[in-house]
Amino acid sequence: MYIPSAQSVLTAGLAMTGSLSGPRTVTKGDVLDYAIETCTDADGNARCSKPFLVTKSTCYQLEWRTEGTFTHTTAEVRDAGSGEMVFYRDTNGEWTPEKGELVYLDFKPKVPTTGNQTVHYEVSTCE
Repeated sequence: MYIPSAQSVLTAGLAMTGSLSGPRTVTKGDVLDYAIETCTDADGNARCSKPFLVTKSTCYQLEWRTEGTFTHTTAEVRDAGSGEMVFYRDTNGEWTPEKGELVYLDFKPKVPTTGNQTVHYEVSTCE
């Protein structure tokens, strides 16, 4: 009689839910850029993403766009506990963390006098 191992049962369960097929959205939303360097400003506006968990050696696709004619923002991935920057991107692209941790995103305006713009972002696993 065949008795499946816990690993084979888990793998089959993940395959049935679609977790092993294709990219999945980890987090997405809209925030104001980090012109004022705090996650919530005095008016209660969110200026960084909510924290989300990343897994060691998993590829993540970071994508964002900023409203405005002459704007450019860079994405900074920060450790949720310390606020220390763990990764930086100037354009949309991939990131593979070296360790699993709880992180958040902030978006720094790079064109002078263009801060306080809305940033639309999405983080998903790579294909």
